[in-house]
Amino acid sequence: MNLLLLPKHLQDLISEFNVEHRPLMHVVMDELNRYWILRIEKDKDCNNCLNYADEQYSKYILWSKYNFCGEWCRHDFEYHLRKNYRDDQKRQTLRR
Repeated sequence: MNLLLLPKHLQDLISEFNVEHRPLMHVVMDELNRYWILRIEKDKDCNNCLNYADEQYSKYILWSKYNFCGEWCRHDFEYHLRKNYRDDQKRQTLRR
């Protein structure tokens, strides 16, 4: 099908969905790809000390998944996270 036979507004609509026809989208797609790779790499880091995390020490704490390099980092991070959560809950109840 020859797109040039279509009206201009339909050609524009079709070209919006085709990334290869929009040179500026290459920059956006490259940036998205870079952030995606950084996110994957970030998931491999320990949330406490930023060393390489081991999957066996991953744990869900307060509805979020955290990765750790060892048992000590997991315990230390979990303690401080739960302590801060309790302190926030106390502050909220005192404000009422």
